Amino acid sequence: MVVYLDLNFLGDPNRKLLVSRYPNIEFINDKSRCKEIDILVTFNPSFVIGSDLSFYPRLKWIQYFSAGFNGVDFESLKKRNIIFSNAQNIFSKSIAEDVFTKILYFNRNVKHDIDSMKDKSWRPVSYHPELTNSNVLILGVGSIGKEIAKRLKAFEATVVGYRRNSKQEDYFDNIITSNSELEVALKNADYVILALPLNENTQYMFNKTKFDLMKKSSLFINVARGKVVNQDDLYNALKNKQIRGAGLDVTDPEPLPSSDPLWNLDNVFITPHNASSSIYMKERLMGLLTMNLDLYISNKPIKYRIV
Repeated sequence: MVVYLDLNFLGDPNRKLLVSRYPNIEFINDKSRCKEIDILVTFNPSFVIGSDLSFYPRLKWIQYFSAGFNGVDFESLKKRNIIFSNAQNIFSKSIAEDVFTKILYFNRNVKHDIDSMKDKSWRPVSYHPELTNSNVLILGVGSIGKEIAKRLKAFEATVVGYRRNSKQEDYFDNIITSNSELEVALKNADYVILALPLNENTQYMFNKTKFDLMKKSSLFINVARGKVVNQDDLYNALKNKQIRGAGLDVTDPEPLPSSDPLWNLDNVFITPHNASSSIYMKERLMGLLTMNLDLYISNKPIKYRIV
């Protein structure tokens, strides 16, 4: 069995651990041997989006090291009987912490205090909104949304989740599914957090109509995908102070061009699609890979299979 291993995330030390654990598997990092590959382990979307699968005649399984899989041609995978699994529950904790970083950045006036430190100036401000007892709307009730909701309960927040099915979940006070319910939730929310996948139903779903429903004091946080939001409408809502601010880990496009007007706003906090970063990332990815390799070798169903 030949496994292509993307070393950009795991690194050579982890490759050596895998070689030691699985002596009957050949782990390679050579794309030129594509005709020999049985299993593809990668974070690089070019392997799974727009790639010609005919170059991989022996490929049976793709273990994708990303939670999001927008753009993957599942029909082609199904036709070739190729299993596809993603990296669920790997990045949710770090992304949840990033959401709180962005919220507290605004609530505690962090930028003001950092600027004051640079000037060696003692300039206290009195406007500090709290998360405590606030109303929070999370669009997307997957592993990321659940980790965010779990932590929000420490702030005694009321948490509403929006998704396609109405199954109730721990840490959520209510799960909503309809557009009418979403409109009411947007009007009531102090914080609106996007943590949903990008697909044909969610692309540009958050637009002027939805920003118009939000409170002037509300914060908008996006750790989903940039294309879930109409960025021109977001810019106008921020520029006109229609909402208090936005914390963005994702933009459209990425990287965000230096000429984009979003950079010039004082009520936006932008990070470079790095919310998932963690010192534990490689350890968690290794745990996922070894768990699924063990299952695959034993002819048992692998975890987090999409097709």
